[in-house]
Amino acid sequence: MKISVVIPTYNRRAQAFLAIDSVLAQTVAVDEILVVDDGSTDGTSKAICSHYGSSVRVVRQDNAGVSAARNRGIRAAKGEWVAFLDSDDLWFPSKIERQVEAITTLGSQFGLCFTDNTFGGNPEMTRSVFEEAGFENAPAVGALEDPVERLLAGKEPFFTSSILVLRSLAQEVGGFDETLLIREDTDFFFRLSFRTRFCFSSEPLVEVDRTPSRSLGLCNSYASRDDRMFDCLERLYSKWLAMPELAGTEFEPPARELLRETCYNSTESKLHQLRIGPALREIGRLRKMEHGYAPVAGALLMRKFAKLRAGRGVQKDRDREKPGGYGLDPA
Repeated sequence: MKISVVIPTYNRRAQAFLAIDSVLAQTVAVDEILVVDDGSTDGTSKAICSHYGSSVRVVRQDNAGVSAARNRGIRAAKGEWVAFLDSDDLWFPSKIERQVEAITTLGSQFGLCFTDNTFGGNPEMTRSVFEEAGFENAPAVGALEDPVERLLAGKEPFFTSSILVLRSLAQEVGGFDETLLIREDTDFFFRLSFRTRFCFSSEPLVEVDRTPSRSLGLCNSYASRDDRMFDCLERLYSKWLAMPELAGTEFEPPARELLRETCYNSTESKLHQLRIGPALREIGRLRKMEHGYAPVAGALLMRKFAKLRAGRGVQKDRDREKPGGYGLDPA
């Protein structure tokens, strides 16, 4: 197995050194380490070349985002297999060894292998990725039989930094979608799940950085009312629904529900901000899904009432916790 490691980075010189060192420390050596510098302005390329010499190949490009950087790495890689490592994450020494063992044991029908991950930099995040996904009872090595179902449910037990994938398969599905500002990794896995089987090693062999002070960019949009997030998710789910592999399958209804829910969330956000024009455009999309304006209006009202009831429940719980509140004796 000839393995290339692709490390995309942007202005993370110090972190990139740690990531590279974690690859060099593998108990099974990889054949190539390829750093794609996505337009860094902190001297990343020069520093890496100076420190590592020919041990690391650096490709520099104008800033175009992590998907473009990963795709550049896929195209430039020489290995049969490609492993991705974000420049702020780390591998534990036996990561590649365990994945090679899993693929060798389970057979050639598996074109993607992943491992469990831990989270670093945040002491409150004590559960691993497998535990978060309800996959903690997985055997040491095995096949993931339901990747599409898990991806649709948002319970996938893998991160980009944990996967090892056949480069030909990554190219076959078109790599990462460079138009997606978020969920580009989920989309990549979703398309791959129709092309190959997934296997895993259940050891936690990757540390994903979750330092609270780190910049998460558009990931923070999940907790905000950012139009870019809604637009991106609507485009993602519409893209999935247009896939011939999805049409008429058991996976089409949940994908359609994801699109519907995103459109409702986007509409509610715009109404809350009194942006009537954009809200009406979203309602127009919902009208086509719900076959009329009346069902849309009814659903929006029901959602509003449900949120009001939930808000009252939260307030009651807070009142119970206050000294002198009902349910507690005054101090």
